[in-house]
Amino acid sequence: MKHFIWFAVCSLSVACASAAEFHVSPNGSDENPATAAAPVKSLEKARDLARAARKLKPEEPINILLQPGIYMLRKTVEFTKDDSGTESAPLTIRAWNDPRSPNDWPKLVGGIVVSDWKKSDFTGNASSGGGQVHEADLKPLAIDRKFRQIYLNGTRQIWARYPNYDPALPYSGGWAYVDGKRPPMYTDIEGERTDTVVMRAEDQRRWSRPTDGEVCIFPRYNWWNRIEKIQHFDPATRTITLDRKMQYAARGEDRYAVFGMKEELDAPGEWCQDVEAQKLYFLPPRTLGGSVVTVPTVDTILNFTGASNVVLRGLEFTCAEARSVGLTNCERIVVEKSLIHDLGYFSGAGISIRGGRDCAVRGCNLWNLGGHGVEIYAGDKVKMEKCNHVVDNCYIHHVGQFNRHGIGLMLSSCGAILSHNLIHDMPRCGVFYGGVLNTLEYNRIRHCNLEMEDTGCTYGGGWTGGWTTIRYNHCTDSIGLNNHGKFFVFAWGIYLDESGCGFDVYGNIVERCQVGAMHLHNARENHIYNNIFAENACSDPNLERFGTTHQISLQGWTDDPNGVFLGDREPKMVKDYDRLVENPEWKKMRGMAVPPKETILPDGTVMRGNRVERNIFYYPCQPKSRYVRVSNCNLEANIFDHNTVWNGGAEPILTGRQGTGKVQADLTQNIPNRQFPAATEEQLKRDPNQTAAQGWYWYHKQFADVKSEVVADDEGRPTLRIPAAHNPEMKYIKYACVRSEPFPVEPGKDYRLSFGLLTKDASEAMTARLVSENGGLWRAFGSQSFRPQDGRRTECQIAFHYPAKGEDNYDERLGKLNIQFEFCSKTGTAEIGNLTLEEVLPASEWEAWQQAGADVHSIVADPMFVDAEHGDFRLKPESPALKQGFEPLPLDKIGPYEDGARVTWPIREAEGVREHPEWLRSVPIGEG
Repeated sequence: MKHFIWFAVCSLSVACASAAEFHVSPNGSDENPATAAAPVKSLEKARDLARAARKLKPEEPINILLQPGIYMLRKTVEFTKDDSGTESAPLTIRAWNDPRSPNDWPKLVGGIVVSDWKKSDFTGNASSGGGQVHEADLKPLAIDRKFRQIYLNGTRQIWARYPNYDPALPYSGGWAYVDGKRPPMYTDIEGERTDTVVMRAEDQRRWSRPTDGEVCIFPRYNWWNRIEKIQHFDPATRTITLDRKMQYAARGEDRYAVFGMKEELDAPGEWCQDVEAQKLYFLPPRTLGGSVVTVPTVDTILNFTGASNVVLRGLEFTCAEARSVGLTNCERIVVEKSLIHDLGYFSGAGISIRGGRDCAVRGCNLWNLGGHGVEIYAGDKVKMEKCNHVVDNCYIHHVGQFNRHGIGLMLSSCGAILSHNLIHDMPRCGVFYGGVLNTLEYNRIRHCNLEMEDTGCTYGGGWTGGWTTIRYNHCTDSIGLNNHGKFFVFAWGIYLDESGCGFDVYGNIVERCQVGAMHLHNARENHIYNNIFAENACSDPNLERFGTTHQISLQGWTDDPNGVFLGDREPKMVKDYDRLVENPEWKKMRGMAVPPKETILPDGTVMRGNRVERNIFYYPCQPKSRYVRVSNCNLEANIFDHNTVWNGGAEPILTGRQGTGKVQADLTQNIPNRQFPAATEEQLKRDPNQTAAQGWYWYHKQFADVKSEVVADDEGRPTLRIPAAHNPEMKYIKYACVRSEPFPVEPGKDYRLSFGLLTKDASEAMTARLVSENGGLWRAFGSQSFRPQDGRRTECQIAFHYPAKGEDNYDERLGKLNIQFEFCSKTGTAEIGNLTLEEVLPASEWEAWQQAGADVHSIVADPMFVDAEHGDFRLKPESPALKQGFEPLPLDKIGPYEDGARVTWPIREAEGVREHPEWLRSVPIGEG
């Protein structure tokens, strides 16, 4: 590919003997000639000299050589198109290898040293021990703007906060909680304010200047946090009013902390700033003698706008409000073999690429960042113009230290390539991929989602987001922390969200991810094949809010007029779709032949075109986890096949599917009034719950004016027609529901109930079940929902086991059963008829899954890894997965590699939750 070729040319040009050279040193002088012996002092001076040289000899490479030392920058160094090189003669800004100090780096610090510390009369909170607080006067440094980070010997210190940071519980501890009880997350509350936070009584504080502070909070959904300035604080009501509205309201029990109050300066390592008095207060963790304190003075250290053909190599960046390097509308700029760390606030990133094309970040280490690691916002989705930006062979860890939605690699791009990176210890995802036509390959991503839920190691989607290749990545240990303070919840390995379309997901290893390997949320037309999904999903269902864990999940939308799709998403999707298909090339893309207005299937579901084939699902350590969870997913429109599934063999493969084997007896005659004889006028008058059919009753009739009918089907058989009705005030059954008279069945056996169903103009499904009601017990068996094509009579079946004494789910109050049909729709009618009941042999959930048309050619068998317990996922030659068409993976190519552009080799991985599992302790609400 062209960009890889150019990067190689750049690396060669770095050492080109014919290049013009300009030397820079912190000890130089801008009056010097910029030679090795007499360097200039400032990078700006070297830049200007390079510009002049370029005008004289435009085809000659130019090197700006930074000698070892610390470069303190009071303002951003700007580069423009005037600083551009050519493809064969780039501008290179790199470290000069001083033979006298071969291990020293040029370090670019986007800040200033604060010195002249003295012990302060202000002692902070009494618990701090008094005179340990130090203060410095910022007036001589001309620092009059607010900053949100300081560094002690290069390490970020703690902005004074309440509650205090808890190093023993760095993720779940150290939080206060909004007053009140938490309402259901997905319930909207009319009139809810999004700019207030109400403190609990035990958290009442006395602040002399509340507007100095800012609130870090995870509002409502636990998807991201906000940090907002305080506009006002009312101590009487304990209400903090924020400077601006948030996207979501702060609700009861949401976690938060308050930053920047002088009164909260009470723990070693904390600091605060008095902007008006231009004072900095610091309670150092140790004596300040010999230490260096720096504060940021620039947002961006090096900023490139419209420049091209530039190489940055062998540099160290630290201490900046936002980012080390910004690239805006640039072409062919490479940042390589560099260290980027300890910088950036909420909206920052280690490196930011916006617009442009063919830029690269490679071989760099990035860590301890306030926002993202590398962010890319580039390319033109509508025109399908790829940016071809590359992030390759980088090591990224511990980002998102202010922005908890800070991502290792953040994409909103067309045609970016992320390859061979190592990413770990992320507050949310390792990679977030918005946009289209991107490639994620050969990355090693682990220990993600330490502060978020409903996410994955990789995450992306959107109706017009996708057409991205995710291949040969190794994703492990997606943890998940929910808004109740509990770890190990609601986090997958690979997550395709919000109708993400056209993804090719193959050759990946997904291992030890908490809820499951992969989740598709109404995703469409995605091909998922030749992956290894190993030891995912915890076996303890209490660790996952939504029930049993699973290896893979497909959750779709429906045509419910009040549901997510028609109620909110479709209008937005139509707008995006219409914008894209102005380019006729988009209509050729997989999934774009069906516009949003035509995507609803006959059964009312939306998800379609997904293929899950030739994968290995291996989970002996979680044998009771479900293999698959599907919801609103048509198995004719979404294909599972040729997979190898193995849970150790001691437990059945669970799918949540019900099915039956051979018929043992026809028990249809046991169903009372199965042919729906018409009720008499006397019966209707005598019992208000009586329907139009004898022996069939409204279930606690809550709709006085709703009337049923007995009508004939197209073969002349009687059916019971019921209209839709809805009463939201009812506690349990809120829709029109009819039931039969009770009848006995023999315990300890399996049964199948069959019936015909015809719906017209229905907005939702019909739920069928058999129920035992006795002595306060209400227990349903075989409950299942059906959504036939409108106006088309469909034969439906439900299966169930009726437990005998000593079996699971047995209760001594169990007795006769009645059949119930609940029409869960607000519009239309439903007709029920042709009832049959049979005693059958049981079918396993796996057999039932195959009966439904899924995994018909798949096998349950040990894939025969070489040593899965120790992470060796090579297959033995006799592996049955190979016969299913599985192709071995290039395991030795995943992750970073040794290269001249790699800043360190071998990589020594930083400590995190892998080394400190004690950090992953849940903290119940109120104990933080």
